[in-house]
Amino acid sequence: MRTTRTDHPAENPAAPPPPLSLQSRMVILSYLAYFFYYFTRKHLSVATGPLVEQGFSLETIGYVNSAYAVCYAIGQFLSGALGDRSGPRIALCAGMCLSGIATLAFGLFPFVAVLAIGFTANGLFQATGWPASCKLITLWVSDARRGRVMGFWLSCYILGSLAATAFSGFILKEYGWKEIFLVNGVVVTVIGIIQGLFLINRPEDRGYSFETSTAKSETASGERHGFLAMLVNPSVLLLGLSYFGLKYTRYTLFAWLPFYLEKVVGLTRDAPAYVSNGFEAGGVVGLILGGFFADRFFPRNRCRLALLALLGMIVVVYIYRLASTGLEITGNVAGLAAIGFFLYIADSIISGTAAQDLGGTASTASACGIINGIGSLGQILAGIVPVKLAEWYGWNSVFISFIVFGLISCLAVLPVALRKKLVET
Repeated sequence: MRTTRTDHPAENPAAPPPPLSLQSRMVILSYLAYFFYYFTRKHLSVATGPLVEQGFSLETIGYVNSAYAVCYAIGQFLSGALGDRSGPRIALCAGMCLSGIATLAFGLFPFVAVLAIGFTANGLFQATGWPASCKLITLWVSDARRGRVMGFWLSCYILGSLAATAFSGFILKEYGWKEIFLVNGVVVTVIGIIQGLFLINRPEDRGYSFETSTAKSETASGERHGFLAMLVNPSVLLLGLSYFGLKYTRYTLFAWLPFYLEKVVGLTRDAPAYVSNGFEAGGVVGLILGGFFADRFFPRNRCRLALLALLGMIVVVYIYRLASTGLEITGNVAGLAAIGFFLYIADSIISGTAAQDLGGTASTASACGIINGIGSLGQILAGIVPVKLAEWYGWNSVFISFIVFGLISCLAVLPVALRKKLVET
């Protein structure tokens, strides 16, 4: 269970650390990259209604979504290895450009086969984002500051999701459903080109270096880091299992929360859409505060904070399950915000900072890809399992499943959290 990482001198011991302005530029560029990844991830959900009106089968769109999720999970493993081998600049540039082109293709050629092939392949292209972005942050931000920086940076996947949905809705209202694919495809392709032009893989490429460079990290067995080393690392696998439970809960809430608020809680008109945003709003607060507390109180093993957050999430889910149908709008917003607060603290640590700590600068992309790849299996389940549970046993059983999966996440992260240090140096 122990993971040892041996730090070696930087490639140029006399090199100064990169200036804060250059570090900030790399963080902001990667933030924009993952923010805009969502513009070719959320567009199909906005266009589904108009597509059905045009004669596309809802069942076909459902299968396409499932195929996308499977390719996304597989792509996490592939992209982890690619990101460590080629560097984050190429991975982000290629992934965004290919995702943009796949989206653009359906806008130009709106046939079922193009949708099926393009959106399924898009799962592989979208999978390049997370491992490469985490790799870049690990290379450009020191260990001591990474929790706080990631607390800010991780808001990109919440705000990106919200912005992508709103942007696609605006395009649909003003222009039409084909333009959703055309405009989003062009935007993401342009952002991908910008990444290729302006991102810098690592500080050493510009003559800078952090004193505690881990570019030549080794595992406890004396082997160099790499995809295969991370794939057999018990801590990485346990965090992946923990993330499996978290992703099931998060993506179930993404997909079905507005429906639950309308049909079960009884909210009307556009209230479910606005109230459901409370979940992600609480998540933003959790990310920022969680990053600060992780650095301040849990610098040696941030997984301890993740375990506490998971326990908090379970308690809040249990309370909300009992009270949601009797709450007014403000009460539901507060309850969902509390769930999001705790869930996103755990999410950011398990899939982000803890994975970065375990991988070091040499293998961050591999560690993040493996953890997110295993976790994405929970995302696949979120498409059909909640529907069947609600159909057979009622919506109460869906919240019970959140508690069950939350306990699984707790048990998986527990052995890692109990260690005094996540990584032995």
